[in-house]
Amino acid sequence: MKNFTANILCCVFCFLAIFSDGLTAQEKRIETGDINFKFRQTESFSDAALLDILLIPREKYFNRINLEEDMQRLNKFYFDNGFFDVVVDTATSVNKDDNEVNVTFIIIENARYIVKEFRLQGLDKVPDNIKNEINSNRLVSAGTPYNKNNINLEKDRILGILQDNGYFFAQIDTVRSKIDSSRRGIIIGKFSEEMQKDPEYKNMVMVRMRFIGTQDVYRFGSIRFNIEKNDYDISQKVIAREIAFKEGDIFSKSKMIESERNFTKLAIISLGRVLPDSVITETRTVNTVVNIELNNKYEVTPGIYTSYQSNRLFLGANLEYKDKDFFGGGRTLSVTAEALYNSRYINGVSLEFTLFQPFLFNNNITATLTPKIAYFSLNEDVQAIASQNLLRLSYYISDHTFYSNAFSDVTFDYLKLSLNLLDTASGIKQEEKLYFVNSVLGLTLVHNNTNSLFNPSKGFYHSLTGETAGNIPKLISLFNKSLFYSQYFKLNTVNSFYFDISGERQASIVATHFELGDIIEYGVNENIVPVQSLYKFFMGGGNSLRGWRAQTGGILDNPEDGGKFLIEGSLEWRRKPFPDRSILAPVWGVLFLDYGNVWESDKQFRFDQIALATGFGIRYDTFVGPVRIDLGFKLYDPLADEGNKWLWQQPSNIFKNKFAVNFGLGNAF
Repeated sequence: MKNFTANILCCVFCFLAIFSDGLTAQEKRIETGDINFKFRQTESFSDAALLDILLIPREKYFNRINLEEDMQRLNKFYFDNGFFDVVVDTATSVNKDDNEVNVTFIIIENARYIVKEFRLQGLDKVPDNIKNEINSNRLVSAGTPYNKNNINLEKDRILGILQDNGYFFAQIDTVRSKIDSSRRGIIIGKFSEEMQKDPEYKNMVMVRMRFIGTQDVYRFGSIRFNIEKNDYDISQKVIAREIAFKEGDIFSKSKMIESERNFTKLAIISLGRVLPDSVITETRTVNTVVNIELNNKYEVTPGIYTSYQSNRLFLGANLEYKDKDFFGGGRTLSVTAEALYNSRYINGVSLEFTLFQPFLFNNNITATLTPKIAYFSLNEDVQAIASQNLLRLSYYISDHTFYSNAFSDVTFDYLKLSLNLLDTASGIKQEEKLYFVNSVLGLTLVHNNTNSLFNPSKGFYHSLTGETAGNIPKLISLFNKSLFYSQYFKLNTVNSFYFDISGERQASIVATHFELGDIIEYGVNENIVPVQSLYKFFMGGGNSLRGWRAQTGGILDNPEDGGKFLIEGSLEWRRKPFPDRSILAPVWGVLFLDYGNVWESDKQFRFDQIALATGFGIRYDTFVGPVRIDLGFKLYDPLADEGNKWLWQQPSNIFKNKFAVNFGLGNAF
């Protein structure tokens, strides 16, 4: 018994000793201090780009294992960018006063290797027209610096061309030949030391890609349909009409992908996949199977959300009923009751019906008809009842053209405005009712090669819109002389560019945005009235110059009325400060500079009236997009008094009338 007790006490003392040592070690943990880079000879990348690669700056406490892994990350980063002879070393120093370790990475880049020769093998039997397509728009060519990412992109591009032209089995040869060891996949090789003595080959590499499966051209064979749990008796014809190929066509992988994209137009389809079913080598045909999973046909969905309308942020709530196969054919009927709230005097309610026709003439054209009845309050003295009707024809052009999508709108709106106008004689507000109609014929062309819907890190978005208003009301006014309407042309272009400066890690993004809009009124007639605020441009708010609150800026007598000429742009740096494995990984920090303004017309535009706003914000990624908050400051206010136009001229005013806080869902652009 004594021995047992002694053993227990011994274990307790050992545990306490270990626990005590642990506490001592925890107290002695050294934090990570400054991270610096010291370059010898050349410096090809900025400190910010290199910091995004490292793990050690994101950890509070210094860890030597992380330091060694970061050295490997830097080596790989430089190697992948053609610096095959890079040397990376470190130096550390301990600051005992702050209990920190400062780290310096010493980098000797040496020479960056250039592609001397880029050779493609295995394409001897490929027709000249396909070879010409492969050789045009190359991402890798002689004379360009070696870059691993470009090599992989070039491989995928060439395979895509081959697989879209019937070469079903086209792939990179990854099997080493017993006869010729050079016959394998992708080879990147330096020239021999002897050859590199010749300046023509010094610091040069040769890149070779060998393809197989380029002997035989295959065609599409039979198409089999498999619709799981078809409780609603969805017709196979509805599925078949969205197939972008037919039996006998040359096999094309992109046509299979296009077919799957067509399925997404049908709300009744939950998942649609087009897959090879069997391959008949004797006849060189690929039989396919279309696997379809269905959604519930009927759906009632409540929702709470935020939205920007005329630059104002609204809190919205709605209730939507949806029939996803309305009278068959894959068409969708939606009925939505909605309420929007911005403030006591700015709010509205609406009832909207939407009929979506997914196939009109062919599967590249869809039609949407949307009648809507709405009541909304624009301010304390202006309320409106509107009947808004929209017919939109959307046309998918092609992935290979600059403008890949287009849509044409025909709208006809009827507005009843109630105005509380001040009678100057009596000093009493009196109600006056005005009736307007507006019709718009518009065409929008869209180019979008960004890599994400909610948070793109690279690519370019561009849209160009042209509208003409007043044509239909002008015809109606021939019979109804009391009809008021507006006549104008409206041009608008939106452009956004995204650059990943973190080495494809999507952790540090530079984004820039530019928008230009102009409304040109025309016509003289007693029935023609100025264009209404609903169709104008506004300045200020979460999607505009963020140093101003919504609809408070502009070179205008009343900013809430809007203007007819807009120039607006922004530059943002979006950075993820925390590592992916952290609970704070969805958090982004943003710095921004906004510029632009709104004028009454293009004739009144002046360069010295372009306003500037700057600030910072936080984003948090969610499944519906980033939730954001921005603090913006009026860097330059062209309407401010002399001596107070720039932010720094009167610092005491910064937090009085020189800032704005803006909230939103989704990035500003």
